[in-house]
Amino acid sequence: MRHTIGQSDLTPSWLGEWSFDTNNNQPDPDLSHFDLTDPGRKMLNWISRMYQVNPSVTLLGSPWSPPQWMKSNNVIQLNSYAKAWANYMVKYIQAYRAGGVNVHAVTIQNEPLHNTDPAWSSYVTSQDSAVLANTLGPALSAAGLNTEIWAYDHNTDVPQYPDYVLSKAGSFVNSVAWHCYASNVNWTALTQFYRSHPGVKQYMTECWTHIQDEGFFELPEFITGPLQNYASGALAWTVGGSTKFDVSWPSGCGQCSGLIQVDRSAGTYQKTQDYYNVGQFSKFVRKGAVALSGSGSYTWPDGTGVQATQYRNPDGSRVVVMVNKIYNDLKQTQVTFSGGDVWHGLLPARSVTTWIIPAK
Repeated sequence: MRHTIGQSDLTPSWLGEWSFDTNNNQPDPDLSHFDLTDPGRKMLNWISRMYQVNPSVTLLGSPWSPPQWMKSNNVIQLNSYAKAWANYMVKYIQAYRAGGVNVHAVTIQNEPLHNTDPAWSSYVTSQDSAVLANTLGPALSAAGLNTEIWAYDHNTDVPQYPDYVLSKAGSFVNSVAWHCYASNVNWTALTQFYRSHPGVKQYMTECWTHIQDEGFFELPEFITGPLQNYASGALAWTVGGSTKFDVSWPSGCGQCSGLIQVDRSAGTYQKTQDYYNVGQFSKFVRKGAVALSGSGSYTWPDGTGVQATQYRNPDGSRVVVMVNKIYNDLKQTQVTFSGGDVWHGLLPARSVTTWIIPAK
């Protein structure tokens, strides 16, 4: 499972073809060998500690691969194991709940159109995804679980994938997850999708993070782009990385960084620029906030400009996050709300700035 949380062990370890029911790769349709395993229990411990700090966090579980015995040629064998797969997901959610952690939502498969190393991918067509959603939905209900199912969890360039899943499994799927890795990512695809499915929530559930002096404005764009196009939230991947870039699956993402980079030898960590950029949003925009429509954002032909997103928190306070890419000067900026009140101040050059405006 992929969660937005770091590792609990500072010693290197390669899990390989790992799941909660590995069973020496022998079929186990009754899941009699289901076990969170030590890595799973460490993950549960970390997430439990996270909830002690902030109990309002929404937790999404996204499988990297089901047990290998469920697959052939990296595809789940639905005729034999669709029910076992659904029960596997239910057991995972139940095990976490028993450990005091509520999994709020799951996707069928992380990046279902990514078909490479079977240790961390599984190819799932939109048709198979609909079958699995229609199998998992009743299994969750029978177990008394209210965990949501989010469709897709992949790039914006194949919107017909979640469209099909909703058309065939819409009674169990109420949200769509998107990633940012399309060769020419276009967040307006979310607006187009909203117009076809106005009652369906959308989230940006994965985009890469950066170390210092690398792509300063990319992460703010990964947040503002989706949120300006009807997304209800955005996630950065990942929370914890290694200063030596040695914690990924071999031959996988060798240069993946985290919001926090950990030196496992020294037992120390450093906060990256993206840690602070995420905080411009996450520290001030509260859960349950409403995104407000606005005008005034603009992009010049050279790629500079100012982009803003604005929100009203449940307590009535308003948050405006502004990304200013202009190089040469401070910008005197004014925000006018529909109620008539006005807020103005200086916007530094080449900056990400958050304003908090009290409730009127």
